[in-house]
Amino acid sequence: CCFRRVTSVASQKRFLLSLHEKMVQGSTITKREGKVLGNLIRSQDKRLYSSAVLRPRGRKQPEEKEVQKEVREKVRDHLKSAWDAAFKNMPTSKARQIASARRDMHDTSTGDLTYGEITFNSFFKIFCEDLKTHGVKLEGTFYDLGSGTGRGVIAAALVGSFNRVCGIETVGPLHDAAVSVQKEYESHVIPDLKLSQHEVAFVHGNLLRADWSDADVIFINSTCFSVKLMENIAKQAVSLRPGACIVTLTRPIVSPYFDLLESKKYLMSWGDATAHIHIRTSKPQPHAERKARYWSNLKPGKTDYGALFDGYSSA
Repeated sequence: CCFRRVTSVASQKRFLLSLHEKMVQGSTITKREGKVLGNLIRSQDKRLYSSAVLRPRGRKQPEEKEVQKEVREKVRDHLKSAWDAAFKNMPTSKARQIASARRDMHDTSTGDLTYGEITFNSFFKIFCEDLKTHGVKLEGTFYDLGSGTGRGVIAAALVGSFNRVCGIETVGPLHDAAVSVQKEYESHVIPDLKLSQHEVAFVHGNLLRADWSDADVIFINSTCFSVKLMENIAKQAVSLRPGACIVTLTRPIVSPYFDLLESKKYLMSWGDATAHIHIRTSKPQPHAERKARYWSNLKPGKTDYGALFDGYSSA
């Protein structure tokens, strides 16, 4: 057998601390996750310590990786509980009611203001696993364009090591709801997690009139955005630094200045959505625009054209 049973709490703690050091040094987890894991170890979290009851003998790397995976899942679950706590007074159903009541009061197309929300586990996989594959660091400045009640912003604050996270939302009541969530997050969630505060900000306004040129990572829930809106976002996004990352849902950024690295389906509150990962290039790349146009012309249920190109995957 490759595993041995460990019943001593002290032994379990030593093992978890050693594992924690390896995961942080090997960048298996983000700096933020590492802090949460360290706090869970010190507080002797029962769910976490159960992962150390059976541990690999000697230096069996494959088995240790399985333990690391289990430990990381427990950290993810702990962060999801914190995320849920931040939104305890603002469930998705309530957010949809707010969005529906205010949609007709704006001069944009109905589709641009159709409301849907991310799920934490899908966001975690995209940002903590997929982006890592492409060398994108969760550092610097994060923006959520069309941030709704702030679910993407709070998720980024929890899992990333950003200095600043900011959401931009055009619907006033949704912005107000995000501000109330921010207060809950800063006054209760962060102290409970024993984490340092990021700068969290919510801006009420049109995302095309706001300045987000300092972004390092951007998230856009663009499933119901119009083609025209996506074209205008693509034009404005050229002001980003080379290497900046944009993640969109369903609709990609069609621009020679953004290379579409990966497209993968994930479950969101309204059903499956394809997450597209783009990187700002230093020079225009004609093939980048060609790849993105295949996706932008795709209809739900049609062939996954991403399989035609290197660097794509679909799940």
